[in-house]
Amino acid sequence: MRLRKLIPACMALVLSMTAPVYAAGTKDITYAAESTVKSLDPHDTSDTYSGAIEKAVCQGLMGFDKDMKIIPMLAESYTFNDTATQFTFKLRKGISFHDGTPFNAEAVKTNIERMMTGKYKRSSLMKPVKEVVVVDESTIQFNLKEPFGAFLNTIAHPGTLMISPKAIATYGDEVSKHPVGTGPYIFEEWVPGNFLKIKKNPNYWRGTVKVDTITFKPVPENGARLAMLRAGQAHYIFPMPAELLKVAEADSKIDVITMPSIIARYLVFNTRYAPLADARVRQAINYATDKQAIINIAMGGAATELDSVIPPNLQYYKKQKPWPFDVAKAKALMKEAGYEKGFEVVFMSPTVSNRLRAMEMVQQQLQQIGITGKIESMDVASYYKKLESQKVDDKEIIPFIGSMGWSASTGDADWGTRPLIATEAFPPANANYGFFSDAKVDGFIAAGLASANPEVRKKAYGDLQDYIWDKAPWGYLYTDSLIAAKSKKLKGIYPMADGAFSVEEAELAD
Repeated sequence: MRLRKLIPACMALVLSMTAPVYAAGTKDITYAAESTVKSLDPHDTSDTYSGAIEKAVCQGLMGFDKDMKIIPMLAESYTFNDTATQFTFKLRKGISFHDGTPFNAEAVKTNIERMMTGKYKRSSLMKPVKEVVVVDESTIQFNLKEPFGAFLNTIAHPGTLMISPKAIATYGDEVSKHPVGTGPYIFEEWVPGNFLKIKKNPNYWRGTVKVDTITFKPVPENGARLAMLRAGQAHYIFPMPAELLKVAEADSKIDVITMPSIIARYLVFNTRYAPLADARVRQAINYATDKQAIINIAMGGAATELDSVIPPNLQYYKKQKPWPFDVAKAKALMKEAGYEKGFEVVFMSPTVSNRLRAMEMVQQQLQQIGITGKIESMDVASYYKKLESQKVDDKEIIPFIGSMGWSASTGDADWGTRPLIATEAFPPANANYGFFSDAKVDGFIAAGLASANPEVRKKAYGDLQDYIWDKAPWGYLYTDSLIAAKSKKLKGIYPMADGAFSVEEAELAD
């Protein structure tokens, strides 16, 4: 009954929203999203939503298909040397930016050297690069400071999208408000907090674009997004709220899209705190955590149990045997480790509703093996600032178990291993917030970067996953499922496993 009351109220809200006016007879799509656009400069963007819109306007040398597999984009081919220190790309010819500026090796050099200044949020992607060399008009070469086998995936990251050199020269850092790329859509208008609109590129190098415009509207209220879709005021919504799934599924005009993501959720343990430094205690926590109950309640069933440190659908993933829910086994391990009476920790979490609820359930479940403590929650920015402020030589150690998540927009195993479990990634250098350290793990990670040969890298990351699973550096939780909903008239917009989306193939039936 409450759902029936919610939808009409949301419709009233939706009808009152201001929106761009469309010309009669055009094919115009509205995408209603939970998020707001934060930037349109791919080199200075850190959020997935803004990056996905940028990919509709700008393109990189390489990209990803629906399954997060690397595909050529503005580069038609590539080569690399045996030591993974030199990567050379042959560029497609005859492509121009939306402002008429030719796309060529000089344009690539301008973009990469802009990133190499270190001024931008995605500058770190170019940290391995020593120099970028124009070999000829259609050949660009990257010389690296040291072996980095994941460089091809780095070049496919949306943070390396190409912007027109003319636009960079004209607007400087204000190019964020005037993006000019080579993509299927041309930037038209952005009213922050209200809408962002792109229009089709009539001269797109890959062929005809089938819709005239796409408008992205921020609609943070769950019910309002669904109301817009049901009223025909939106054609695609993301995320589709799990609590309203039955309402959407019952509507004959709506298709619900559910797919696995590469967004992994886990518990990070501060291993500088003696109890959590003991692998048997960390194993006990994994046995004592009822992952399926957390998935059902905190995530509304929209997740699958994590079965490796690398989630499925990510390059070089290797499935492990999931940890069963076994409180008796957990208690036995706690006794063996000398912590039969338990100990206290701080349970830390962002205030994001499903993550906080998951942590509340973890807190309740771990009481069964004597691990107790209060929950400390805060906004996302403050939460990560607190984790990042730790230093390995701090005299005061916070005995925490924290809520964590990661997604690899490079599609590569390196993104979720080296920054999270390598010794070199202790904060503030990177995101190994639990200070987990293992020489063999570091060796596997180094081996995965020492070559760009896929078979060599596959073995290194496979060995890593086999070795580390029982070491339990994390409390393994789940991999998010992505739920979107669309009008049955819409085709060609689909979610990506990293939480982004693609609109290049969008098509709207009459």
